[in-house]
Amino acid sequence: MKYVPRLRSLFVAVLFLFSFASVSAPKNAGAQITRSGHEFDYYSDSTYTTLVGVAIFCNSGQTFRWGDVTPYSIISDSGC
Repeated sequence: MKYVPRLRSLFVAVLFLFSFASVSAPKNAGAQITRSGHEFDYYSDSTYTTLVGVAIFCNSGQTFRWGDVTPYSIISDSGC
């Protein structure tokens, strides 16, 4: 019976850790924009000089993608 307090403490600690895991991180402004009808141009770094990927989401539901997705993106209207 000497293990019961330890198990109880372990259980409380696990619940405490799961409470942090369930909190979702806030989305950045780019993620808030609806994808449909937009083009996402992804760049290698914060200088926005080297294009490394593109994702186009048409209003019709078609999607075109190539390259890498990075945190450095410019979002514009897709025109399709």
